[in-house]
Amino acid sequence: MSITAAILTKDLRELRRDRRVVVMALLVLALAVTALLTAYARINAHEADRAATIAADRATWEGQGARNPHSAAHFSKWAFKPLTAQAVLDPGIAAFSGSAVWMEAHNRNPAVARPVDDQTVILPSGDFSLAWVLQMLMPLLVAVIAASCVARERERGTLRLMLASGVGAANLVRAKLASVGAVTLALGGVISLVGVIAAAGAGPIDPARLAVWLIAYGAFLAIVAAIAVTVSLHARSSGQALMMLAGLWLFAIVLTPRAAASLADYAAPAPTGEQFWADVAAAKAAYPSPFAEGMDTFAAKMMAQYGGSRIEDLPVSFGGLQLEEDERLGNQVYDEKFRALFAVYDAQRAVLRWASLVSPLPALQNISMALSGTDMPHQIAFQEQAESRRRAVVTQLNTDLIRNGAGADFDYLADPQLWSEVEDFAFVPPSLGETLAGLWREALILLVWLAGAMVLVLRSAQRLNGAGQ
Repeated sequence: MSITAAILTKDLRELRRDRRVVVMALLVLALAVTALLTAYARINAHEADRAATIAADRATWEGQGARNPHSAAHFSKWAFKPLTAQAVLDPGIAAFSGSAVWMEAHNRNPAVARPVDDQTVILPSGDFSLAWVLQMLMPLLVAVIAASCVARERERGTLRLMLASGVGAANLVRAKLASVGAVTLALGGVISLVGVIAAAGAGPIDPARLAVWLIAYGAFLAIVAAIAVTVSLHARSSGQALMMLAGLWLFAIVLTPRAAASLADYAAPAPTGEQFWADVAAAKAAYPSPFAEGMDTFAAKMMAQYGGSRIEDLPVSFGGLQLEEDERLGNQVYDEKFRALFAVYDAQRAVLRWASLVSPLPALQNISMALSGTDMPHQIAFQEQAESRRRAVVTQLNTDLIRNGAGADFDYLADPQLWSEVEDFAFVPPSLGETLAGLWREALILLVWLAGAMVLVLRSAQRLNGAGQ
């Protein structure tokens, strides 16, 4: 047996006998399983409700009978966002972002049906999930395991004996990293396996997304382990190492993400809902409506296009043309205002990305949510697709009115067959390639952290070897 293997075996035996480590590991495992079961039940309930609501919405829509197309456009349909199976792993902002959009004429409505509105208790540090356990509790467990890995040898006097007997500092550090990594990998592997099973039970999973998600967490925990072993190398006692690591955990894992979120809100404040919709209303009121001050100009344009000297002579529905023009002008306002709003969200994410230079956790959180389909870009994709579908439905209904409602306008009643020709909304999430393209900065930051942590622990090993203690 090699020296490294012998040290590793000894460390694992001691860790197995350490009741603190065993109790903490079992507690972390129990919390992870609880989080997964809770998420599994939540996603299954959400998807069951979504399927039932889509069916009811469709039945109501097709049961309208003969009706004016514009009245139907106001009666409208709903767009519902599905929860992917991997949302079991990290719910991200799903609880705080709406999952349903009412696609009515003239108005781009916000997403509603937020799960948080139905909760009576909200965790102050985030939604309880597998991601929360891995991000918050696993680093603390790694700190407890690593705190004494070298410092305890120094306390016992065995560190000097090991170095004097020819055990190189590099071999010693490799063995200590391996012992910390083995426990972390074993526990993380069990948790990940349960997570994969839960995700698979919630629906089809993307193996590539899951693999990248696991790699990201593996890199994060490797960073934590390397830093923890480095602290243990420098500490005079295991108690001192544990206190130092607890302080680092509090700063890097608990405080930094919170401070970063506050800084992002300060650096790029998003408007309140009241402010945003007031700006939209003011902008819409400013354009020349084809129903009011812009009517004469628009009427002249349409008569020149379709022929005729009077509105009554048009071979199409003038009211339908007005509606379509009003939609076009309103959509320009929505595009401008929502583009500015989404730019604010991008700026906030950029601030969080910079915070990853202080702690690797914000970078991991962005990666984790993105790969789980529960981050802001996925929410924006849902809202944009819902808006595209809204415009397509309204245009389809206006077109029927324009073609068939000449002379009748809003008294025209469409054949009920028209309602069955309107397709339901179907969300197409961003592909893995698109998701990864937006995460390259976070991935680079994690790689830099990992390389830096490994260099740090190896340099500390050289210092230990030179000091001979």
